[in-house]
Amino acid sequence: MRRYLIAAVLVTVFAAPAFAVERFYLAYDGKRCEVFSHKPPAGMKVLGTYDSQHDARKAMDKKDRCKKG
Repeated sequence: MRRYLIAAVLVTVFAAPAFAVERFYLAYDGKRCEVFSHKPPAGMKVLGTYDSQHDARKAMDKKDRCKKG
């Protein structure tokens, strides 16, 4: 019984990162917008979170404050 328990724990530990969902953040610091794959620094305002980098970049193109000059 103990072997099965240890095997189940090991499988769970090694398989868990495969189920992690990567999030992308669109953030604004007052001058420019930027896409992050991790939580942005404290001085930046998060404008949204997205499931893919492509979605975050599309949203950045649509935001008025992110448009270039």
